[in-house]
Amino acid sequence: MLAGVLVVAVSEAAARGRLGVNSMAGIRTYAVMKSEEAWTAGHMAARLPVGAAGLVMFLAGAATAILPLDGNVTSVLVLATSALAVLLVIVGAVVANRAANRTLGHA
Repeated sequence: MLAGVLVVAVSEAAARGRLGVNSMAGIRTYAVMKSEEAWTAGHMAARLPVGAAGLVMFLAGAATAILPLDGNVTSVLVLATSALAVLLVIVGAVVANRAANRTLGHA
């Protein structure tokens, strides 16, 4: 659950300009990291898919903590939601990269 909250918090901080270009957190493609403007534009564009990834992570953690699931069901739930979260983050990175390139004039 904490990982989902962290993903959303970092994404929102970057989109709102409170987390500048850095090598530790956020979407770090070449285009996104090229300037502060590209960084912010990329993270703003990626808000929906990355936020959805964080929500999926949070809900999966809550489900495994609250629901009385057996080991097999828990394994399938964790694997499926992890795959979905990774896919959503990849979509977010692609969207962010495209927005950053537009900002940089590389469209």
